[in-house]
Amino acid sequence: MRFNTLLTVALASTASAVKILMAGDSTMAQSSTNIQGWGTPFAQYMNLSVTNLARGGRSARSYTREGLFTALLSQVSAGDYVIIEFGHNDGGSPSTSDRAPTAGTGNETTTVTLSDGTVEVVQTFVTYERNMVKAVLAKGGIPVLASQTPNGDAWNTEKTKISTPPRFVGYAELAAEDEGVAYVDHWNWVAVAYEDLGYDNVYPKLFPNDHTHTSPEGADIVARAFVNGLRCVGHPLANSLTAAGKAIPKVCS
Repeated sequence: MRFNTLLTVALASTASAVKILMAGDSTMAQSSTNIQGWGTPFAQYMNLSVTNLARGGRSARSYTREGLFTALLSQVSAGDYVIIEFGHNDGGSPSTSDRAPTAGTGNETTTVTLSDGTVEVVQTFVTYERNMVKAVLAKGGIPVLASQTPNGDAWNTEKTKISTPPRFVGYAELAAEDEGVAYVDHWNWVAVAYEDLGYDNVYPKLFPNDHTHTSPEGADIVARAFVNGLRCVGHPLANSLTAAGKAIPKVCS
């Protein structure tokens, strides 16, 4: 009887220790200014502990090169979820940018020399995200790949619909398909939310400094859109919502 009781307590403790870790850029990261990343309000919608390790100005390439993802991995235990979302800082050419990936969707590489003399073999965006996924799986974690979010001014000419997404949205989906892991099209779910609000209630209202970084109010809308996406795709994390998370309207079209 005592053994069964201890086993029950141990299992409950293990389950309660499951957490969510987040890797991304400034659109996800914690901020102390008049802007905010969506990872901060996201925590209030989850019953699991959320560790937001997003870092401003990073791309999938630089987050990897700087050891930030390795540092995240050191905190991953079996059963933990890792949300990975990049794209805003991944444009350009590796010959002129220390954040840009090699063009392509496969195993293409480019060798460059950084300003400090370091020689770097630059991978494609898809490869960087696939490598992140593989590393999480090797730790027994559960990766969730997400597409980047729309900028505030990413509308069609009539300002009635969010415009066609950039290539990194499709690249994130491809990486998820290649590795057989969950994908949340965050671009799409934010587009649904923005279009429901209408252009005048989105830009520049929710973007106080520029077209990329949201206000705290805007960050909450983006976080709620991610929760909506989890529910619409039937992701297991949708079973770990707080009352506030469950109260978010489910809009799947």
